Amino acid sequence: SAPLDELAKLMGYPGKLGMDGSAVWQAWCGGRIAEIRDYCETDVVNTYLVYLRFQRMRGHLDAAAWAQEVQAVRDALARIGAPHWEQFLAAWPAD
Repeated sequence: SAPLDELAKLMGYPGKLGMDGSAVWQAWCGGRIAEIRDYCETDVVNTYLVYLRFQRMRGHLDAAAWAQEVQAVRDALARIGAPHWEQFLAAWPAD
């Protein structure tokens, strides 16, 4: 059982950027709700990307379908334009 951060980074995804679960309570107490939201959002995308890679390894996605889905994620994040997504994309080299 490996942590999401380690799995994501092993697969070439950004993993956790700046905050991890151990820092959430202190951030909450400090009123840093936006930082917690950004952390949770990037965790969801890391989880989805790991899931896509797993589906690719299982043979449920061929190379073209996997690449199309990964590109759709990149494009969607780029359209949002929020700083945490810009940081996420910068930390995620093209496959």
